[in-house]
Amino acid sequence: MPAHRLLPSAPALGTAALALLLSSGCEIAPSHVTSSDVDDALARGHYKTMCVGLDMKEDDVRRYTTERFDALADFDPPTPEGVEAGRACICANILDDQGRVDLAVAEGMESSDRDDIVQCLADAIKDPAVGHRTEAIVALSRTAAKAGRDAMAGLAQADPDVEIRVRAIESISGNPEYQDVLLKLATTDAEDRVRAAATSGLARLKTPEVAAALAKLAAEDKAGDVRGAALAAMKSQNAEGIDAMLCKAMMEDESPEVRRRAVMAFQGTKRDEAITCLRERTMTKEDDPGVREALMAVLKSSSNQKAADVLCEAIPFWMKSYVIDDLPDKIPGTDIAKAQNDRDWNNSYKCMERAYRSSGGYSCYARMYTAWWFEQVGGSAHIPKCPKYED
Repeated sequence: MPAHRLLPSAPALGTAALALLLSSGCEIAPSHVTSSDVDDALARGHYKTMCVGLDMKEDDVRRYTTERFDALADFDPPTPEGVEAGRACICANILDDQGRVDLAVAEGMESSDRDDIVQCLADAIKDPAVGHRTEAIVALSRTAAKAGRDAMAGLAQADPDVEIRVRAIESISGNPEYQDVLLKLATTDAEDRVRAAATSGLARLKTPEVAAALAKLAAEDKAGDVRGAALAAMKSQNAEGIDAMLCKAMMEDESPEVRRRAVMAFQGTKRDEAITCLRERTMTKEDDPGVREALMAVLKSSSNQKAADVLCEAIPFWMKSYVIDDLPDKIPGTDIAKAQNDRDWNNSYKCMERAYRSSGGYSCYARMYTAWWFEQVGGSAHIPKCPKYED
């Protein structure tokens, strides 16, 4: 008896045809998708459906869609049509309907190393009037694509907003590809903040050209911020003669910021030569409270006993020089007894006894301060009552 084939019913035939239609790549995109729908569309190669994710109101869906499109370039085997579809979709949706950068899309590019996608964002932020530009530049600086770094280098040199230029410089700092850009900005730009940022950005680039530029900037730039940045960069490179330059700067530079940065360059030092330099600065009157705070912090940071000894020795000098019209908790950068006690409390009694016995020439507030501290560390002292503190 011959075999008979059973034909499918009409409904079954319709389902089979639909499945064949889907698997063949014929795609009708929906009007709404979720993140799960984006994943399902990705598995099917339905890139039009994925692109709908960039039209959704939910930030997380647009961000996730961007991330999934970005990942297509890493598929094995690659899907050229998907890569191109993703690029086209992202570029078409990088700006929202109000002409602002879509920050969810921009954030979805963070860590991307795809030049083709990142270039879309780079092109969008070229217009200084575009909305959400500052936030978009932050996202661009976090990408791993060369297109992003090149765009940041361009902003660093030409953007009308100094704040953005500084941020852009920070994103290319230490990158050998942009040494020439950083050198040009550090040595020729009219903006002090830009030169200072570029100078700091040269710190990790140890080349003869950089070394020469840093030495010149440290000695000659008109802006204290730039001179300070150059000294800090030279210290990080352990440049020849840098200790002598730092000592000279902390003693003589007219800028408090340069003096402070020169002091801070010795943070944690153990070397006797550096302690000798810090002692000279500590025992020479300093009008800027920030520099005084830096001196106390750096001497506290050193494990060399000679640094602790400087704090002890300096208490009478600081009392006579700085504690004039009020107590140290009201005069920034003068609480040296606390700094000494924090660093070397085993010797605090000896230090405060010496300071208390040396009170000739102290103001009432200096006598009050040293007497109180002497009592705190176990001594016996008469604490005077000064104006504003009679009670």
